[in-house]
Amino acid sequence: MDVTRTLGDDLRSDVTRLVLDRGYERRSEPFALSSGGFSQDYVDLRRTVARGPDLELCARAVVRTLEAAGIDFDVIGGMTMGADPVAHAVAILTGRAWYSVRKATKDHGRQQRIEGATLQPGVRAVVFEDTVSTGRSLLEAYEVVQATGVEVVAACTILDRGEDVGARFRSRGVPYVAVITYRDLGIEPIDAPAKAPNGGGWTL
Repeated sequence: MDVTRTLGDDLRSDVTRLVLDRGYERRSEPFALSSGGFSQDYVDLRRTVARGPDLELCARAVVRTLEAAGIDFDVIGGMTMGADPVAHAVAILTGRAWYSVRKATKDHGRQQRIEGATLQPGVRAVVFEDTVSTGRSLLEAYEVVQATGVEVVAACTILDRGEDVGARFRSRGVPYVAVITYRDLGIEPIDAPAKAPNGGGWTL
């Protein structure tokens, strides 16, 4: 099912226009992306959602996208800080909880890697990232969150810039949904990372 087509044209169009107006830039020289790739099209979702009304719009679009896919959840989050603003806004809008995955385990206090809500068996979690290109951050968050024993009910993003990440999650039995894709922005897709030779994960 193409969830971007069940979201509703008006809301999807609003998000597309917002991303193009506030977060999109194209240059003649390619940008180096955090995923390790290069693209002349640069999209900054954190800049896109920096204003309160814009953050609310994107959070509502995420909620509607998950609802359209029939996904119910208790908590939403992902790698800091790409997931943080929207996850917090979704929690405010829905009354659900948020969590944030640190890039590394703390070296003090409780030495935990996940902040916010307690993740444990019986909790239904959405793994979220604002923009997905190769899927590196989303996949890392998934591995960390799954290790807590929660049920990962979906992986979700506002903007999917590639072709393969959805298939990688679905092969693990995890639904994958995006509010918009590179097609909505009229830009070229970014290639996904290669599968690890031993079949035990991804080359990020």
